Amino acid sequence: MNPSGRTNRYEDSCLVCGRAVPAGEGILQPGAHGGWEVYHPEHAREPAPPPRGTHPGWHRRRLMAVDIATTGNRTATDRILAAAVRTTDGDNQDWLIDPGPGLTIAAGRTHGITLDQAAAHGVPVDRALDELATVLAGQLATKNPLVAWHAPYVLTFLESELLRHGLRPLSDRGPGGLFPVCDPLILDRHVDRFRSGGRALETVAEWYGVPHDRPGSPGSDAEAALVLALVIGACHSSVGRLSRPALHYEQVRWREQQASEAEAYDPSRERDHRWPLGTVEALPWEPPAP
Repeated sequence: MNPSGRTNRYEDSCLVCGRAVPAGEGILQPGAHGGWEVYHPEHAREPAPPPRGTHPGWHRRRLMAVDIATTGNRTATDRILAAAVRTTDGDNQDWLIDPGPGLTIAAGRTHGITLDQAAAHGVPVDRALDELATVLAGQLATKNPLVAWHAPYVLTFLESELLRHGLRPLSDRGPGGLFPVCDPLILDRHVDRFRSGGRALETVAEWYGVPHDRPGSPGSDAEAALVLALVIGACHSSVGRLSRPALHYEQVRWREQQASEAEAYDPSRERDHRWPLGTVEALPWEPPAP
């Protein structure tokens, strides 16, 4: 298997046997310390993440991860149905949220929550959102990273909902705003740019050997994102050794690079370069397009 999909353009020596590998006949794989290594096809390594190191870093502090379940993907229009917080010290919380009447759930949502369940057993939306934002602000106040897989989606959704219900935004509750944030999706795309196989949460979790039993469930998604942050920090010392402010600001830069590269590859699709927050607005409800 060749996860990079690359062959050698020039003759080189196989890293395993030392014999010559003619141009175009070998396999290029990312080196453990950067760059590329050449192998005969029969000597290529099985693809795997780097081993976890013991270096200190932000990934050894108390981390908190948040995830949500929603009626759809429109951050300005759809509503939050559930949320979950997971921490490295086991101080976990879950909310089932009653978003109010007159809504529908877009086709293809995998969380399994129905509007009837949310109405019957959910916490009133303003109370739940305020509780959630208070918990997240408490993490930000410690200056330890708040983990969110695909942060511009989760955090923009939450800020828009807080705005809709006249509640204080999360960005105004922490002493430094939405800072520091850790997005394992940005980290993974940075440390392993050419890995094939997609970047869905369940795919990346499988690559790193992180359990993810119920994709779509906020609790399971938050737990997977939390562990991925720990593992990526441990596997890649260049990331794990960053200071907490540097981790945040580097992700801003990496997101810009990743969006620019994606647009260069496919100019027909425009990417949002902003991180960790997109456009916050609360629009009236409209049913999702069929």
